[in-house]
Order: sequence, then structure tokens, then C-alpha cells
Amino acid sequence: MPDRPLLFDRYRLVRQLGRGAFATVYLADDLRMGRQVAIKVVEDATDVEGRVLREARAAAKLDHPHIVSVHEVLREEDRTYLFTEYVEGQTLRQAFAKRTLGDAELVVAGIQICRGLEHAHRRGVIHRDIKPENIMLVDGEDVDVRIMDFGVAQLEDVSSITQEGDLIGTLAYMAPEQLQGGSVDRRADVYSVALVLYEGLTGSNPLRGMPLRSLLEGVPHRQLPSLRRARPDLPPELAEALDHALTPDPEQRLDGGGLRRALEKGHKHLPEPEEGAGLWDKTVRALARDERLSRLWFAGRHVAAGLLSLAALLFLLRRLPFYPEGALVPLVVACSFLSLMWPTGGGAITLLSLVPPVFAFSRGWGVLFVVMVGATYAFLAWRRLSWVALLPLLGPVLCLPAGKDPQPAFVLLSGLALALPLAAGMAAGMWGPLLGLWTGFTTALAAGFQGWAVLPWTFSTGGDAVLQGTRYEPSVGAVALAAARFLDQRPELVLQALFLAALAFPLQVLLRGSPERRLWVSAGYVSLVGAGLMLLPPLGLGVPGRPWLTFLALLPCAIIALVSSVVVPTADTGRLGVKHGVDAKG
Repeated sequence: MPDRPLLFDRYRLVRQLGRGAFATVYLADDLRMGRQVAIKVVEDATDVEGRVLREARAAAKLDHPHIVSVHEVLREEDRTYLFTEYVEGQTLRQAFAKRTLGDAELVVAGIQICRGLEHAHRRGVIHRDIKPENIMLVDGEDVDVRIMDFGVAQLEDVSSITQEGDLIGTLAYMAPEQLQGGSVDRRADVYSVALVLYEGLTGSNPLRGMPLRSLLEGVPHRQLPSLRRARPDLPPELAEALDHALTPDPEQRLDGGGLRRALEKGHKHLPEPEEGAGLWDKTVRALARDERLSRLWFAGRHVAAGLLSLAALLFLLRRLPFYPEGALVPLVVACSFLSLMWPTGGGAITLLSLVPPVFAFSRGWGVLFVVMVGATYAFLAWRRLSWVALLPLLGPVLCLPAGKDPQPAFVLLSGLALALPLAAGMAAGMWGPLLGLWTGFTTALAAGFQGWAVLPWTFSTGGDAVLQGTRYEPSVGAVALAAARFLDQRPELVLQALFLAALAFPLQVLLRGSPERRLWVSAGYVSLVGAGLMLLPPLGLGVPGRPWLTFLALLPCAIIALVSSVVVPTADTGRLGVKHGVDAKG
């Protein structure tokens, strides 16, 4: 764009708002009218000018408080300028990423979108590209939305803007008939609005991210998962209306007015948002606000794999002497770095480096290690979860200080180990209980090998290092029998392993809806598990413990659970971050 003080002798550019495939959008001051406007600048290309004129012609027919107004269209040399109302706020995509909209607020937004589309439909304008990026949420106390970008709108009173079979818009929000490139009418907009609301209420659009071939397969008969099943807590009228609007057959679909009336009816049964957000609400929203969470989640898996490899090797190689002293540091650094860069390969090499020391300690334990740990790792790697496969080895590392001396700081550290199964459940889904069970047994075996003074997490009196007697034992059966006898003498360790498996149950399955609701579910779940951990050993097994230390150890676990319930992907989303920004596609 040329560098000039004023554009058309009246517009002063302020800053760029966004860039798309067809256009760049700028914020500008209209010096003649004393207002700010958005300017979409389109470089001439095939059919680009036609797209801009269509957008202007479509929007010029519309005058509604929930539709972005078009002021004028001007041409200069090889560019076309579209001057529109400037809306200060964020797109629904950004609001979804930050999770700033409650159910009631989202439904209000849906009602306003329907009103705007009803206005457009009465004037023969079909938007054809309703999606979260094309809905602006105006800054302010009350919900106020604007529909923007009529660049692919179809005017029902003129010839079609596309050749037969063309697909314009965002595929993941298109109605089935639009995906097939067929005839499109106002019911396609209703489908797209319902899908936007479905995503806002459940946390995901099941069609986003699908390969094109998969997206186009079985289009005429594809039915999205029922909203009533995904959000059983919603008013039935609301869920049924959106399910009805998402039916693949346009003949069976609600029109814009029908959807609006259904949303208004359902909204009456939703709790109103609180007038002012308190510290708790602000904290919840702040935890969920980072728009780069998806990238952080990806990086976090690699960092976790590297740290787990480092901790496991430092803990075990010092207690299983085998390698020369000078080789330990290079070995640990190399394995940890490889795990950081390539979790699957690095984790495998970390476990392979432990095989010789374990066999040197006892051939029986070596065989058990290879069979049990190797099989578990291979299975998790097959499920693409190798980055959490070393998690059970971190349990003994965190519990060792408290096992030797149960002072409060060490007890809190052991509480981090108690949160490991929860992390496994969040990360590994249905396979989390397997990791939770192994965390319990590795911690129990560490107590048997080292003779801890107390046994986390009942903090009952420990015993001698009875499993040291299996050193150099060649028989697998003999070492397995020794381990079984030790666990039989300390049944609380077995009970705790089972509790850790329960704690690793994929908690995200239970966490649906608003962040506040998810927090309450998470808190209740952890409270039940903690109560069982404190009460069952003394009441069911007659094992005296120290409940106050168990409670102290539960604190880090509870905090991690509450935070995770907000920032970790739920069963609905499967992901954390989403793309967002100003859409300037022309």
C-alpha cells in the first residue's frame, strides 16, 4: 500500500488489523465524518473485484444492529477499497479460545446472530460463510455481536456467484448441501449458526481439522453427536433445537426464526451470568486465557519426556551401580536430550540403558523388568503416549525424602507424586489407570528395596529393606514371590496402588461445561479419592496412619487437579488452542 498521509483525502491509516488470502484490513480515521472505519484493501486478481463488489452489494442492502455496516466502495489504480464500520472487540473464535463466554451469554449471541440473518434473509441475502471468525463480539458489559464478511454472500435475486460444484467458505462450518456444491438457501446459514453454537457449548466442532476426503465422505447422511448427550445439563429445549438445526436434510431443518425462538425459549432456563466477576472467576478465566496453549501443550510433552528421563536415570543409576563413574553424566544427558527431542526414541533408549544395571542386580528382576516395563512402554508407544510412559518411575523419586523423614516439606513433595496418576489420566485418557497402577507399585517396591521409615501416603511405619535379599537371585519366580510376600505384609501399599489407578481415571470425561462446573467436579472427585485414601487403610485394614500427613500430601494433588481441569483438554475438545484473528479474506 502506498505510503501517503491521507487516503482519498479523508482517511488516515492507523494500523493493520489483519491479512488474508484476498485482502488486507486496516484501521483508519475518517477525518470528514469524525469516526474510525475498517478498510479492506483488495489487490486486483482473478474475480477479486467481483468478490468485493458482491460483498458491498450484499451488505449495502442490509441495515441492522447486528450486521457490520458498509459505508462505501472506492477504486484506485489496481486496488479496490471497501470501507466498513469498525467494531472494537474480539471474534467468537478468540472468545472460544479464552473461554470468556458462559452458556447464557453464548445463547444471547446466537439469538442476535439469528436476528441479523433473519434481516438479511428477508432481503434475499444468504451469508454462506457463518463461522466464529466472522462474528465479532463488541467490547462492553452486555453481549453484542456483529456479523461480518459478506464476501461470499449469495443474492437470491441475481444469478449464482459460483460455478456449479464450487465450494466457498470454511468447510468445517458448511451445511451438507453446501459441501456438496449444490443449491444453497437460507437454511445453510441456520446450520452454520447452530454448529457455531454447538462448538461454543461443547468446546469443539467435530468437523474441524478433518482431512478433506474424510470431511466430504458420507456428507448427505452425516449426523453430528447429539448435543443432549454431550451436554446433558443443558435445557432440553435448547439441545433439541440445535440438534434439529443440525440435521443433514435441509427440508427437516429449522429456519432462522424458528432457531431464534427456540434459543429464546432455552435461554429462559439457563442461569444468568453473575453481574460482576469475582477473584475466583477472574482466576479461572486467566488460567484458560492463553491463546498459545496448544503450542505450549505440544512443547510440554517434549519437556516432560526429557525431565522424566533425567529423573529416572539419576535416581536408578545411582542405586544400581553398573556403568563407569565417568560415563554416568554423558549417558544421563544424552538420554534426556534425546527424550526431549524425540520422546518415543529417547524413552526407549532410557529404558534400554536401565536393563544392564537391573540384570546386574538380579537376573530375575531383569527379566521381570524387560517383560513388564518393556511391554507397557511398547503398548503406550503404539498408542502414541510414549512421552508419559516413564511417569511411574518418578513416583519413588518424589516419595524418597518423605519415606526417610516425613517432615512437612517432604510430605508436600510426595503429594506431587500423588498427582502423577492424575496427570497420567489427563494425558493418557483411558490408559491413565494403567500408569496410575504402575506408579503405586513402583513406589511400593522402592520402599521394599530401600527400607523407608514411613510408607507414603498413609505414612504408617515402614520396615526393613526386605527386597534387598533378592540381589543376585536368578529365578523370576523367586523374586516375584518375594515381592508378593512383601506386599502381603503391607496391604496398604496394594490398596494405594488401586487408589492411584482410580485417581488416574480420565477425569476429563467428567469435565464438561463451564470452567466453574469443571472445577467443582474436579474438586469433588479428588476429595472422594482423598477421603478413601485416609479412611480405608485404618478402617478396612487396621493399618494405623497419620491422616494429617495424608491430608497435607493431598494438597498439591488437589491444586494440580483444579488447575488441570481448566487448562488441560477435555474429552469434548481434544485440543487446547485454536486459530483466531481478523479475517480478511476478501
